[in-house]
Amino acid sequence: MLGIRCTELSAWQQITSDIAHTESLHHYLWYQHVGKALGIILFNAGYSYDAQYRNLAFFMRLVAHNLGSFPTSGYITQPWKSFMTDDGSPVEFSWDWGTGNDRPTIRYSIEPIGLTAGTSLDPLNLLVGVDFERQLIKALPDLGVEWLHHFQDFFKNHGDNVWESIDSHDHNSSIFYAFDLIEPNTTAKAYFFPKSRAIARKESKLQVLTQAIQLAPHSNESKLNALVMFSDFSSDTASAHLEYEMLAIDLVDPQESRIKIYFRCRQTTFNSVANIMMLGGRAHSPNLQTGLDDLRSLWNALFANHGDQPLTQVHHRTAGMLYNVGFKLGDQCPVVKVYIPVRHYSSSDEKVIWGLKRYFRSHEKGKYMKAYSNAMTTLFGSEVLSAGSGIQTYIGCSIRPNGSLRIVSYFKPPLPTCV
Repeated sequence: MLGIRCTELSAWQQITSDIAHTESLHHYLWYQHVGKALGIILFNAGYSYDAQYRNLAFFMRLVAHNLGSFPTSGYITQPWKSFMTDDGSPVEFSWDWGTGNDRPTIRYSIEPIGLTAGTSLDPLNLLVGVDFERQLIKALPDLGVEWLHHFQDFFKNHGDNVWESIDSHDHNSSIFYAFDLIEPNTTAKAYFFPKSRAIARKESKLQVLTQAIQLAPHSNESKLNALVMFSDFSSDTASAHLEYEMLAIDLVDPQESRIKIYFRCRQTTFNSVANIMMLGGRAHSPNLQTGLDDLRSLWNALFANHGDQPLTQVHHRTAGMLYNVGFKLGDQCPVVKVYIPVRHYSSSDEKVIWGLKRYFRSHEKGKYMKAYSNAMTTLFGSEVLSAGSGIQTYIGCSIRPNGSLRIVSYFKPPLPTCV
């Protein structure tokens, strides 16, 4: 890490002093590297010292010793490669730009990993789950677990033989967690993968995802109009090419939880993005077109007025556009969010930052743009940012009811060789 000021790491250093005990060398190294990166991000995002300390202590006590073995020579050699990021890292940060010039919210997603995950002792990373959940509930006593337990049970590995369930051609991740570092309390989400159950029951992933929602506690037909609208869209022949990935929930009371279905589309024109954001014309929010116009201006800023030509063709498991469709029980219409994988379609991370600057400047926003740029430069260095892409993974965009765009930047933590 380059050019780090003492004040940026004061909370991180205080945690190191106050919480001297670590479960293992891996625990220590995860905090030394990824925890340090989190401290720099929190500082640059304008979090108070107390908030920095609280969130870093949470990361140290709960997360850092549940990320598996630390990759001393790169993630490619790890026995368990997380689907969280393309290189197998089990952590992804995000910077939610908020509304107007409000202070951003920092979030991160993780896959809990046991120290023996991917070996003959734990080939599917199943041993860490119960203990991590127990620690999580203790750390966040207001956590809503009713739906967590339902979806965990519904999506659990259904293979008769654990070795037969291993997919050597794709990922074997089964659950992710995410944390929004809002003040005064951290909120949590969980993500579930339908692949195992779909294979075991010879059903499509979408069928499995739909069944999971229909059978959830407090769910009934009268509360699933938004799901019916999405099902109508997904059953359209024009949507036959969509690839379904996972389901997410907020870990709160089920009546307040958002359900999100994630899916991928390999088409990369803006018109394709707009069509999916409108659910093929089924979504009729009065300000939706305003938001789409704003999204096009961001698209043009990121891709140099590319027009409606497809982006450069990329053959990769995570190429194309990623989306989620989200709703609560009782909602009439779902909301679609697009995740633009800039790691595949931008020539450098520096150009992603420039694109964001251009967009925010044209909208008289971006008070924290300099802070974001400073954080990226501190973590990775300007030479690395200009040399190529891959650090910033997605730019996530959804349209608020008033037509404004909600933007979230996603990025990987520094690799050990970068720190």
